[in-house]
Amino acid sequence: MANELLNPYQEFKDDGNTPLALGSLEFFVNGQEVTQKAIFSDSALSTAQSNPYTLDDFGQVRGDVHYSGEATIVVYNAAGQRIRRLDDVVASSPGDTNLITIYEPSVAAMVADRDLVAGDVVRTAAYYANENIGGARYLIVAAGTGTADNYLIHNLGNGLQASLLDREKRCEFIYAGARGDGGSDDTTAMQRVINACTEIEVPSGFTFAASNLTIPHNIRFFGGGVIKQLGNSSGDLFQLTTIAVTSVKFKGVELDGNQQNGNAANSTFGWVLSA
Repeated sequence: MANELLNPYQEFKDDGNTPLALGSLEFFVNGQEVTQKAIFSDSALSTAQSNPYTLDDFGQVRGDVHYSGEATIVVYNAAGQRIRRLDDVVASSPGDTNLITIYEPSVAAMVADRDLVAGDVVRTAAYYANENIGGARYLIVAAGTGTADNYLIHNLGNGLQASLLDREKRCEFIYAGARGDGGSDDTTAMQRVINACTEIEVPSGFTFAASNLTIPHNIRFFGGGVIKQLGNSSGDLFQLTTIAVTSVKFKGVELDGNQQNGNAANSTFGWVLSA
């Protein structure tokens, strides 16, 4: 299946947010800038287009550009000066109108990518490097758009920020950086999600260890995973911040007070709650 830079028209801008009028896009075999990649005007890949591809007076792609597999795209201004490089570019999705989705292996890689500009959409394969969990989609926005919490908003190395998209689909601890391995301290990541969501999935196969989580609003946890008191920790697994929190529900989630690991006083051990 051919990949395509979808219409309506993608617009490319310089670092100062000015459209790259009459700039160009050069397509290469993914991961390098040596061998050009063939591009076509049709999804059958039968009608070749010139590579580099010239943008219009508004810095836009005015036509269909198709190619096979992933590509590295180098963006130039009208004078032929190299502006930036995009790796791992595949088809944009219909929800990314006017935007190319840039693929990064992890959130850390996104944070370190100094070529990202405001308006880019980034899809990460994982939260941590070399772990195929925690992928999400982010919109690159101007500095100061929001308060960075390493979940909804990340500060980037180039001074911009990444804002989490599809937030309602990402109410899982993994997407805020929790490891869910039962031994790591996931408290900070879990608290970020609890603060942002009212419906949180705790998926089967993961054990999230934490201590003194505070619940600021009515909330429901569901799934088949485990929430466990962190070993050798003091205090409670959960605390309510106000008496206004009248509804905290668990469905299929196991609560483990972790009595076997330094928490002898905890009474919650292996409960599976359903509500």
